[in-house]
Amino acid sequence: MNLTYAQEDSDFVIPDSLQQKTFNELRTAFENVEKDSLQKIFYAKSYLAKAIKEKDKLNQMIGYEFLGKSFRTDYRKSFSYFDKGIAVSKDFSNERYPAIFYTYKGAVLQYKGKYKESLDNYLEAMDAADKSGNLELYYVNKYNIGTVKWRLEQYQEALDIYKECYAFEKNNPKRDTLDFMLSHLALANLYIETKQLDSAAFYIDKGIRIAAFTKNPRIYNLFVLNEGMRLFYKKQYLTAIDSIQKTIPVLMSDRDKSCIIDAYFHLGKAHDSLQQKETAIVYYKKVDSVFSEHTNFISTKVMENYDALYQYYKSQNDIQKQLHYTNRKLFADSIFYNNYRYLSATISKKFDRRSLLSEQEKLNAALKKKDRKFNVFLKIAGAVFCLFIFLLALFYYKQQRLKRRFQEFVTQHTQKSTLIPTQTVQATEETIGIPQEIVDHLLKQLATFEKETAYIHADITLTDLAKKFKTNSAYLSKVINTFKDKNFAEYLNDLRVDYAIDKIQNDKHFLLYTIKAIALEVGFNNSQSFARAFKRKTKMQPSDFIKQVKNITI
Repeated sequence: MNLTYAQEDSDFVIPDSLQQKTFNELRTAFENVEKDSLQKIFYAKSYLAKAIKEKDKLNQMIGYEFLGKSFRTDYRKSFSYFDKGIAVSKDFSNERYPAIFYTYKGAVLQYKGKYKESLDNYLEAMDAADKSGNLELYYVNKYNIGTVKWRLEQYQEALDIYKECYAFEKNNPKRDTLDFMLSHLALANLYIETKQLDSAAFYIDKGIRIAAFTKNPRIYNLFVLNEGMRLFYKKQYLTAIDSIQKTIPVLMSDRDKSCIIDAYFHLGKAHDSLQQKETAIVYYKKVDSVFSEHTNFISTKVMENYDALYQYYKSQNDIQKQLHYTNRKLFADSIFYNNYRYLSATISKKFDRRSLLSEQEKLNAALKKKDRKFNVFLKIAGAVFCLFIFLLALFYYKQQRLKRRFQEFVTQHTQKSTLIPTQTVQATEETIGIPQEIVDHLLKQLATFEKETAYIHADITLTDLAKKFKTNSAYLSKVINTFKDKNFAEYLNDLRVDYAIDKIQNDKHFLLYTIKAIALEVGFNNSQSFARAFKRKTKMQPSDFIKQVKNITI
């Protein structure tokens, strides 16, 4: 695909009417045409062709940026130009490039719900911006990472990031007004989600005044929506409904569908709280309608929305509708399971909590029938309290033990290389039963195998490796057993675990990965086999090891 696009670029000829245009004139023409138009692409290609012809690297990067932005509806094609821009800017010192290319890619991937890939690109952008000293672009990407955390409902992590970005914007005399408004909006959102409603009111009030002054209707309406949601949680339902209703015409056309989902959901909840069930159901159905067309905007609100619809039709004894919304909830849950389970433990816990609440209701009903509800409740409460104290003490003890094990392991594991050194073994041709030249050949092949980290490829077998080394599996197995002092499976697993340990300690990207993602990255077929091998070597679970590394880096 990239070759095709490269051919298109090389075949493009600047028309006579634009031959004498300066870069500034071409830029102005590009910015003055509508989004996604052929004319916009035409000006962008002319800009790039002029830059290539004049061997002007900076303007080449600008040309690739223009082309990437021109293909808003074809993200694969836009990514091909962003990647070309990254390649051109690799050895070029500039505060904007290549960071901005990674930023664009991260934003598109985030919108499409590809959060892991989005985070990777934002981190690359932050690294590039940090190296070039572009603090504004650095914090833009930090803000974007906060937004991904917010989407994954990791609210406290997102809030901490947004606070840091807000502090930077507040103290930046050259701050962008839109970015400053968005910082207010982000903090207001997070304070509402964490039910810190007075703090939310502070940022909403400031944000509304800035948005009104700058005459930005979209941002203004998002602040009004936040105020409506805040009023809902303050139980001022009528005022909340009035505020949220005003935002609907603007939010319906907004690209970020989580906003209209929030609006409809809270309108439904507000009418529900006022015992206006029929009106509430109308808004709950609107949430379902939006989500059906934009399934990447999955959230606990969507799941709670289906719960409300199910419960309503259960009260109406409408079996058909109950079945319909049960299936819809299962569909939403499958999207979460397939796309987000490895990244968002928070959402998973919230879904599990609903199951626990349901089970709790069943227990309460059973206790009522036996007329022993209060006494049993006291016993359960006492038992739960004792269990809580016990678990708290056990948790503290385990954490201290894990910390000691981690420190001991790190002290012993001083060699950072993933290579497993060949032991000095006194073995002769007679004792090992293999000609010395074959032994030397195999030891050399194993050293290369370790050095090139070929062991991280999945599904490596003894037979396949023997063929690659041009020997038989019996010889290879015997050499590994003799000189590595372990069988082939243990040898392979130890190499992979050492590689994973090195990456976890030295590559910050790995700290964002799930255990399954790390397992697959280093060559294991599943997280269970990785965890077993990891614990055998370190006496710790991978998750505990990662947590200890994070504690050190904080």
